[in-house]
Amino acid sequence: MSKIIGIALCSFKLKDGSTMEGKTIYTSTPIDPKRGQGVATEHFFLSAAKLAALDFAPTVDQEVEVLYNKYGKVAQLRLVDDFDPVID
Repeated sequence: MSKIIGIALCSFKLKDGSTMEGKTIYTSTPIDPKRGQGVATEHFFLSAAKLAALDFAPTVDQEVEVLYNKYGKVAQLRLVDDFDPVID
């Protein structure tokens, strides 16, 4: 799982002259102790349309699962629920 460590608004012009708006999400993930130490970071862009399709609003310090499509692009972001209900 990854932790959101930063969010930046982003807007840029496409080749056809239209504007793409969204947010760049910065995340960190602990490095497996067998491979090294510390945390690895990554960032990815989510368009306004993809952000609107989420069932939560991404904020700093949230734990998320990043899902990729077959082309290696971020397809979905899932909020990881830390709450484990106790069932009696």
